[in-house]
Formats: sequence, structure tokens, C-alpha cells
Amino acid sequence: MSTTLFWNCRGARKRCTGNYLRHLVGDNEVHFVGLVETKVETLDRAEVDKMIGTNWDFFHYPAIGKSGGILVLWRKDLIKFELRFADDQVVIGSITPPDGLSWAVAVVYGNKDYLRRRSIWQNIGTFCVAAEPVLVGGDFNCCLAQSKKKGGKRVTPTAGVVEMAEFMNCNDLHDLGFVGPQFTWCNNKDGNSQIWVRLDRILMNSEGLSKAPLAMVRHMGRIASDHAPLLFSLGAKVATAPERWVRFEDVWTTYPASWRIVWLNWRKTDTGSPADILNRKCHRTLRALYHWSRQRALNLNRRKTELERRIIELQNLDCTPGGLGQDLEEELRRCVGDLNDTLARLTIWWRQRAKVRWIEQGDANSHFFHLAASGRRRDNRVVLTLPNCDQPVTDQRTIWTLFRHSFGINGRIDRPASRGGLNSAMRGRSQLT
Repeated sequence: MSTTLFWNCRGARKRCTGNYLRHLVGDNEVHFVGLVETKVETLDRAEVDKMIGTNWDFFHYPAIGKSGGILVLWRKDLIKFELRFADDQVVIGSITPPDGLSWAVAVVYGNKDYLRRRSIWQNIGTFCVAAEPVLVGGDFNCCLAQSKKKGGKRVTPTAGVVEMAEFMNCNDLHDLGFVGPQFTWCNNKDGNSQIWVRLDRILMNSEGLSKAPLAMVRHMGRIASDHAPLLFSLGAKVATAPERWVRFEDVWTTYPASWRIVWLNWRKTDTGSPADILNRKCHRTLRALYHWSRQRALNLNRRKTELERRIIELQNLDCTPGGLGQDLEEELRRCVGDLNDTLARLTIWWRQRAKVRWIEQGDANSHFFHLAASGRRRDNRVVLTLPNCDQPVTDQRTIWTLFRHSFGINGRIDRPASRGGLNSAMRGRSQLT
């Protein structure tokens, strides 16, 4: 089972509901959707196709007039859904993904009257089996604690609150918490009349937690309804910046400013064992050099181009009858010196990436450094000489055709041959023979 969506949409036929639903499904790879308070008595295939797409199957429990209604949708090409129970407050079924692990899922739309909500606890409790992972989500219309509400009357331990807490304890259901906005519903009023409450939540039993220990719930934005959609995913995907490897650049040593950065960061006092102190000093100094290089050290290739252009301009001006003044002559000498320094730094930069240690320090062949640095990432073409032919065969499709016939490989091969793949296959053939 992949990502699951629970949402009190406050009207399934609204255009904004369909737009936001397709956006959530497309961006989060949602395979199962539970919509409550659809406010729709009848719903046909054409409306579902327009709302979410043709790859979705559905079950709709009709609303009573303009109140209530539960719509369950699932990707028919990816998962199977089997209905177990349905009424005006809960739809219960089982989801079977391709991996074969069946989940019991309940989509809840609790009534505001706690006396009528009691039937939810009884119906869900009947299907809560310890050996089966259970997922319960939706709008419970019940606030369990004062910390889950802002504005309005204070939350008191009424009979409805106590019954829901007992239901969770008796059926081994746990609140998964959330990532995102704290409250899931707002009355959208102004001033002191505005109220925020966490009415929507997702619960899972211990068996489900053991199957999906990294399960996570995200509260999405309240866009097309006064309720926030809830996204449940089996694997926690937290948006973090990708980890970057920071390596020491030899070219940094050519800048006198880097020496002072090393001195300032190395002289700071650290505590702990000698190994820990050395590790922290190296880590801190390397990070400082990296951030300094991004802010201070210019792009060497761009710097080289700018200096070459400026030197040509000044030398062309020097050929005019007026020649160069004292200030421009000093600028020309400074540009020539900067260009020589830049070229030396480029040589150091490429030498470090070429991984060639036997090159003499005086060799500044940039073409060689480019070839050595990029040679490991270049796919070489295969030249195959046949036993009964005088000329080698270089056409890639011919090589692969002969290769398949020689080694008994069936099937279509669309990509050109690479040296590694062909050589490894040949080695395997030679070991067999």
C-alpha cells in the first residue's frame, strides 16, 4: 500500500475540489482516497472520471439530502479494494496491494452528536483483528484535548471525548502524529470568533506499526475546503537538503586569504579526547574554507574569459596613436598577472580531478587533463574482429546481432553496446567454455 489520502472535501462536485484532488494525487502518488461529506446523493462513472481520472474505481455511500456522504476511490490497476461494511458514518474495507499484504481501512465521518457516534466505535471494533494491520482515518468531529484547539470554548472531558479515548485503547489504535499545520479545521471567521481544531486524524494499530515503522501523516493546506487533507505514507519522506560531500581543494592553498581562515578556525578551543578534538578542528576548518570559496573565490573559467577579453581591449588600445596612460598600463600589467595566476589555478584544479599523480608539476596540458578527468565517464565503442573476416566490424547493431547469435541471447536490445557490458558477458562465456 502506497500513499493514502483522507479528506473532508465539503462537496465532491465542486470544481476546486477536483482540481485540488488531482494535484494531491499527482504530486504524492496516491493510490487510495477516502472523501467524506461529499454532499452528493448519486454519483456516476463519468463524474468520477472527470474528478480524478479513468484509472480509478469507486464506492459511494450517498448523502442524505445535502448532508454527509462518503466516497472511496482506489487505483484499480495497482490495488484491490474489498468492501466489508458501509453506513452513513464509516466505510470499512480491505486493501490488497501488489505485495499481497492486506490492510483493513476505515474511512470515518463522525456525527456531531456523540450518541450517534457510538455506532462508529462498535462497527470498527468488530473488524479490528490483532493479526491484521488496521488503518482508520477521516473526520471524527471530536477534539480530545485542549492543546488540539485554539479559540472558542474550552475542551472538557465530556462523554464523547471519553468514549473515543476508550475506543482507541480497547482496539489498540494509536495516533500517528503529523507533519504540517497543527489544526485541520477552521471556521474561517474573523477576530475573536475564529476557531481552529484538530478534528481529522489517522489511527493505526500495533500490527500496522510493526509492518510500517516509518509511517508518517502530513497535514496539507486548506485550499478547497475548511478541512485539511491528510496524507498517509508508509515511508517517512521528509524534505531535507541533499547531503553534500565537502572535499579539500588544492587550489585553495593559492589564495593567501585561506591561510588566515585555517589559522582562525584551528586555534579555537575544543574539549574531549585528542581524536575528537582533531576531528572537530578538521571538520570546522573544512566547512569554513568551503563557504569562503563559494563567496570569495570566483569561477575560474569565467574569470579567465573576462581577463582575456580585457587584456585584448587594452592591447588594442595600446596600438592607437594615443597609446595607454599610466593607469591603463598598470591595469594591463595587473590583468596579465591575474590571468597567469588564474591559468595556474585552473591547472591545479584539473590536475586534482584527473587523479594522475605522476604528472610533472610543470606540465600544463589542459587538453590532457580534460581527457583524463572525463575518461572514466565516457562509454567506449566496441570494435569486434570476426575470425573469418579481415576487416573489423564497428557497427553497433551488427556487433550486438552477432553477439546474440554467438552466445544464444534472445530478446531485443535497443541501447548501443558498452565496453563494460560486452566484456563482462564475454568473460562469463569464456568461463563456461
